Amino acid sequence: MPRIALLIEYNGKAYHGSQTQKGVMTVQQDLESAITTLAKQRVPVIFAGRTDAGVHARGQVAHFDWPFEQSEIDLEKIETSLNGITGKGMSIVKAQIVPGEFSARRGAMSREYVYRILNRKHASALMCDTHFLVRQPLDLKLLTDAALQIQGKHNFSAFRSTSSDPREISSPICRVLRSEILNKGEGELEFWIRADHFVYNMVRIIVGTLVEIGLHKRSIESIACALEKLDRNMSGPTAPPWGLTLHRVIYPDEYNLFKDQN
Repeated sequence: MPRIALLIEYNGKAYHGSQTQKGVMTVQQDLESAITTLAKQRVPVIFAGRTDAGVHARGQVAHFDWPFEQSEIDLEKIETSLNGITGKGMSIVKAQIVPGEFSARRGAMSREYVYRILNRKHASALMCDTHFLVRQPLDLKLLTDAALQIQGKHNFSAFRSTSSDPREISSPICRVLRSEILNKGEGELEFWIRADHFVYNMVRIIVGTLVEIGLHKRSIESIACALEKLDRNMSGPTAPPWGLTLHRVIYPDEYNLFKDQN
């Protein structure tokens, strides 16, 4: 059966996370139901990674095996049909035929997230679902310098949620390739991070720690100390999910995956 990869956007507010759960609507359930409707038989979907309830995605990737001959595939029709069946919180941006050995999850080289903060006194009606509102002034120099300390290869046990399912805990050693604060102006800040993999709630705990540093509630040295001591109690709180977006998933060039979309 031919394998198809999808590039997906979704609004996290519309779903209780990406992975299937009983009694609630998730991204996986919505997409698998749509593909099953289209194929007239159940078709499992594999995602590049899990996102929690409320977390958005601009560049989530998934794959599935289409139960028909490749000669019968009309990718544009599949894109249009799936967009007509899935909920309004999801958009299929692109579909692409990939080699049979391609895996959206195992084949990913790295993933990149952006966390958005609105640093001003009053809330925004337009950004309330996409930005974490911090009303007190943040020290941008401290934020910028602190973010740089995250870059590199570290043990991120201190930045992993203690509520992680023990069966799903991967190695806490992560290689962070990008970690920086961008000032977009008018109080809009973005924290960009890319790594070979992430532990549970890592980005949101890093953001919670950075915000406390920017508010002068903890020292900039606390990041290095937390990384050294591997103690969750030495890092900051978990920032809310709605500020976080999975921006893109990076794969080997040989797949030439969605190159016109990045």
